[in-house]
Amino acid sequence: MPLIDNQTTWQIARSARMPVRSRRSGQRRRQRGGAVVEFAVCLPMLMVLMLGSIEATSAIFLKQSLVAAAYEGVREAAKLRGTTASTQSYATNVLNARQVRSFRVVLNPPNPATVARGERVTIEVSAPISANSPFIGKVIQDRQLVARAVMIKE
Repeated sequence: MPLIDNQTTWQIARSARMPVRSRRSGQRRRQRGGAVVEFAVCLPMLMVLMLGSIEATSAIFLKQSLVAAAYEGVREAAKLRGTTASTQSYATNVLNARQVRSFRVVLNPPNPATVARGERVTIEVSAPISANSPFIGKVIQDRQLVARAVMIKE
């Protein structure tokens, strides 16, 4: 069929109702297929990075919570009228406010009221990662995080 005026092959085929396939449609399908394969390869790596980041962030938050509780507890113990109950209460309040579970608070010496002025008072606060992990410690093996704080009795 000869070309008439400025009609292109596309226009002629369209007028004859003949299906026309361009080379671009095959290339687009291959490009879409390549994108799906790349996504399938990258998705597991992205998931591992994301879950690992969340687990590490949770462990850092737990450590900072223990440090804050130890500091608040030893600050109370170092006061002239600091008692075991008030020291435990201060540390426990910080940990409860931050929703830390299964923690342990240990004073050394056990009764800060018996410590002479100028002597050291130590507190140790610990908690397991598994009880405080969003993924139940699956990414990081169960470890006990510990924070210690030392002050001089006033």
